[in-house]
Amino acid sequence: MKCRLALVDARCDAHLLSRLGEYAEELFLFRTQGITYESVSCHPDVFLYQDSTTTLLAPNAPQALAEKLASLSVPFRWGDSPVGESLRDSSLYNCVSTDTCLFHRKGYTDEALLSLNRGKRFVGLPQSYTRCSMFPLSEQAFITSDAGIHHVLLREGFSSFLFSPEEIRIPVHRYGFLGGTCGRWGDRLFFLGNPLRHRDGPALLRFVEAAGLESVSLSDDYLYDGGGVFFW
Repeated sequence: MKCRLALVDARCDAHLLSRLGEYAEELFLFRTQGITYESVSCHPDVFLYQDSTTTLLAPNAPQALAEKLASLSVPFRWGDSPVGESLRDSSLYNCVSTDTCLFHRKGYTDEALLSLNRGKRFVGLPQSYTRCSMFPLSEQAFITSDAGIHHVLLREGFSSFLFSPEEIRIPVHRYGFLGGTCGRWGDRLFFLGNPLRHRDGPALLRFVEAAGLESVSLSDDYLYDGGGVFFW
């Protein structure tokens, strides 16, 4: 069954977009200009937060995205703080949430997002680009390309797979982050690229399978950090 809408970096190649279109009725190609760092300017996870019930948009997220969500009757709210160019201002919405926990760097989270998750356990991490760097497979199992996050997750009693960020492609920088290469719809974990291009790929896919998820590679190229894939 197709999702109604998939949101993805507008810079993804045509073949990957065509493949993603097999799973979505519509694609929204995300792009901004002049708001934040060029490398993440087309990354959805910089401008929005999503959990199992809610989508939160930065006030300066593209109006066309808000209009598209409204046209599909997708519930969403507006955050308090606009995305900007500083480290803090570009990571305000870059959080990971489960039903019981919110993961982020303390002091870097939009206030509306914190309010939305009041009552959840806050797990402080050393990396403010949390959604870029990690992805939840379940309440207890996570994948990440950040050694600091991996250490905290294990210390806090979670299961974590550490994936080397080497060869994850991203504009401008030497390498990207694992969380930015993936997104989930139902029991499928979608990757922007093919994890098997990477030496850690086989072990990663076994970890994903052990969590009860099916992996879908959207191209045969190296993994691409496009700020994640979001589905409704």
